[in-house]
Amino acid sequence: MKRKAIQYMILAIYFLSPLPIAFISLKGLNFSIAAPAFIGTISYTWLLSELITAARPKFIEKYFSLDKFHRFHGIMAIVALALGLLHKEWASFAWGEFEFSTVFGDFAIMLFLLLTVLSVLFMTSWLARIKIIKMAKDALGNFALTKYGTMKILHNFNIVAIIALSVHVITIAYFVRADLTLTLMYSLYFIVALSFYVYHKLIRPILLKNNIYTITNVVNETDQIVSLTLAAENGRIFDYKAGQFIYLRVKDDNYTFEEHPFSLTSAPENPQALSVSIKDSGDYTHIIQRITPGTKVTVEGPYGGLWQPLEDIQNTDKSLVLFAGGVGVTPMLGILESLRQKNATNKAVLIWSLRNENELAYATELASFQKDMPNFTFVPFYSNTSGYLDAEKTAAIFEAAAVPYATSEFVLCGPKGFMHTVESALVSKNVSKQKIHFESFGL
Repeated sequence: MKRKAIQYMILAIYFLSPLPIAFISLKGLNFSIAAPAFIGTISYTWLLSELITAARPKFIEKYFSLDKFHRFHGIMAIVALALGLLHKEWASFAWGEFEFSTVFGDFAIMLFLLLTVLSVLFMTSWLARIKIIKMAKDALGNFALTKYGTMKILHNFNIVAIIALSVHVITIAYFVRADLTLTLMYSLYFIVALSFYVYHKLIRPILLKNNIYTITNVVNETDQIVSLTLAAENGRIFDYKAGQFIYLRVKDDNYTFEEHPFSLTSAPENPQALSVSIKDSGDYTHIIQRITPGTKVTVEGPYGGLWQPLEDIQNTDKSLVLFAGGVGVTPMLGILESLRQKNATNKAVLIWSLRNENELAYATELASFQKDMPNFTFVPFYSNTSGYLDAEKTAAIFEAAAVPYATSEFVLCGPKGFMHTVESALVSKNVSKQKIHFESFGL
């Protein structure tokens, strides 16, 4: 209940953040002037908030989990941009043009629009189900500009648009409105948002230079998955919870400077080392398949909220049911390892959906879980022979494993389509959505 209350409080602060500026800026204005100004204020404050959410502040992320955080970040960017476009057209009609300020505002809107379109097309899967969009993505897929790594670099140019937008609103407040208080308020909002960005992009990487890890072991689980064991050079591993993930950056000239998220397959009960598994999904993850012991990396984290159901079942007779799609099994391995280390007696079931038997990995780990945990059941599900999971097939698995729907917590991780199917199957069996916990890979 406390967690839910904090979530609502954070959302309330976010959505109400334009009001202090609006209270100052709209006094004494008639509707034709106040309305577009209010819309512009909302757009400005929410676009500034994008810098804060992009910085992954842990004091917020821990209440939402990062995948939901990123989806909110993407959705609200589009909403704020739409409001900005509405403000531009309405303000131009109601007020006319202010040469210096308007140029910066127009530049900001156009740059935001360009980067948003590119990001939605090539950094998310939102529109991939639309045939014409998928055809466009496939046709442009071979161009270097559309590669994910390149798009991440281009995405950083949003800071240029933010600065231009701030120049626009601050100069309007100071030169056109001649309102020093309003100018200071706009400037304060900008400084706060920019400080998060500077910390995330400049200060945090410097601090991570003192938090170096060495790859001590490399295991090729399959021809597409490699597992890495990481040891901290200072001997101290940060606190984390089973099922969380980290951002990893390789300190080697053969790798780009970019960071990438990977789930921890280790459990916090083993404080000597961290472990991650990485699937070859192209570009960066393809190169990392050839990484060798002795390579230095920086690690930033932890992130993610899949640890919550593990805590919910402690000291209870509840069952834990883990649904994994493809490489979505990686956080499940950490959760199962934590259960083993705690000698938990809860019934645990891992249902792992794969395309075929060639994708099955972690045979040794899964066998050891079955040996050491008498209440653990592993159910591999191969779509090439059994089709896709649905409510009927899920019910059959539950019946065979003797798992009751009513007293179980459910954890889902994998592609969005997989998780949507499983969630629908569970809801059709009257499982409360509050018992279904999930994180997706990708946006």
